[in-house]
Amino acid sequence: MGSCQGELVLVREGRSLIRCATCQYIHVDPMYEAEELEAFYRGSYGESTPSPNWAEKVWNVRRSKKEGRILDIGCWEGRQLEEFIRVGGWECTGTELNVRAAEVARSKSIDVHNVSLNEFVERFRGELWDVINLAYVLEHIPDPRGLLTRLRGFLAPNGILIVEVPNEFSPFQMAYLKAKGREPYWIALPDHLNYFDSASLEALARNTGYSILHREATFPMELFLLMGDDYLEDPPIGKSCFQKVVRMEGILRDYDPGLVSRIYAELYKANVGRALVLYLQGHP
Repeated sequence: MGSCQGELVLVREGRSLIRCATCQYIHVDPMYEAEELEAFYRGSYGESTPSPNWAEKVWNVRRSKKEGRILDIGCWEGRQLEEFIRVGGWECTGTELNVRAAEVARSKSIDVHNVSLNEFVERFRGELWDVINLAYVLEHIPDPRGLLTRLRGFLAPNGILIVEVPNEFSPFQMAYLKAKGREPYWIALPDHLNYFDSASLEALARNTGYSILHREATFPMELFLLMGDDYLEDPPIGKSCFQKVVRMEGILRDYDPGLVSRIYAELYKANVGRALVLYLQGHP
């Protein structure tokens, strides 16, 4: 990434965020070294998996694959893999750099390896998976392009790579900033190095040898900010807002298991949603 250059977006903590003409997404510059990032995540990173849409991934995958091997990279406490175990037919493996989270996942009898991405590539060379879940990983690593390129070699024929990232600099976020006169609140260094929207994420997928099978978003939590439930100014409100979304999604799933996915696929088209999810198929 030494040749990266582009429009300056903002400066935080002595580093620039640029809209990179080479990478085609926003990222920090200069980039952090891999060693300092691994040390940071092994001991101090304490955020739980931010997506509740585990059921939608199972539903979408099982439309074409009822069983097989699934790998969850950065599986945290194993919540996504639990959903695949629940429906049956899946051999589940996870990797997780955070020691405590990996131990929690193992306590659920999930096969979890406490290794870095580089260690994973070496240790599992030659292994193939029918599904690889890569949720909330690309924003944290120095070289998303390199990782996606390497993961093609770990997918079985017709395998599916699920990529999920935060949707940043979205229309709802920018509208909130304009209304409040605030600076971007979602910039978090050194953990979030890269910032994607639907266009830049799709460009990254295509440039690394994938075709896109399906697109969807997750619920746009920024709606609460725009409606006056400002969980940034009053953080305890955030938990209540999140619980409302989880309750709504549960009711919709009980009525129709695919309804949440279909609704969020429509939100994706407008680049609206707290996160973006792509289902990809790699090509040799």
